Amino acid sequence: MRKLLFGVLALLCVACSPSAKETAALLDKGFAEIMEKHEAVGLMVAAVKDGEIVYNASYGYKDLENKVPVGVDDKLRIASISKTFVATAVMQLVEQGKINLDEDISNYMGFELRNPNFPDIPVTVRMLLSHTSSMSDANGYFSFDYFNPAVSPTWQKAWNSYEPGTKYQYCNLGFNTLGAMIEIVSGERFDEYMKRHIFEPLGVDASHNVMDFDPAQLVGIYRYVASSESFEKSDA
Repeated sequence: MRKLLFGVLALLCVACSPSAKETAALLDKGFAEIMEKHEAVGLMVAAVKDGEIVYNASYGYKDLENKVPVGVDDKLRIASISKTFVATAVMQLVEQGKINLDEDISNYMGFELRNPNFPDIPVTVRMLLSHTSSMSDANGYFSFDYFNPAVSPTWQKAWNSYEPGTKYQYCNLGFNTLGAMIEIVSGERFDEYMKRHIFEPLGVDASHNVMDFDPAQLVGIYRYVASSESFEKSDA
């Protein structure tokens, strides 16, 4: 952790240092040591100063089995960091007057969305954004069926026993709900909205739709298996 912190702090000095090449070489050495120490599969690093990329490097493999190195132009899944972009999209629509942070999410979704333990308390957009909605991932989060009484016999597991707005619990299902709300309010498919209103204006080559990329550029997803002390490729 100390090495990583040093590396991040040092990145801030790359552009202003009279020996930027030497600094970059030290960072390369430091990140390589981190990779070796943790036996990591792959790593991509970038630092931006005044709107310009001042350091960009990649280490390890995007395909561990075939020893294919990861490159700086490859595409890496950022997982829950994408929630930052979802929140940005919500706030764009708030600024346009299309979303009210304290509105009952049910009014946007077109069906009543309530914690069954507190049926009279609205779940608001603000609660979903701040992970205080009392919604839970215990039932899963890849489908809205998980909180649909008509479909799921365990739908109540999608909710915690505490009152909405009173406690924090990180929840993926809540942000999936926000993504659906963005589609409904904007009238655009979620990945298209994100591309048109966030990624393209920023000049960022990113997408929420994996089909937008050349498969050869996609970095593999690996998980560490403690029992075998090794990494296995994952489709998750």
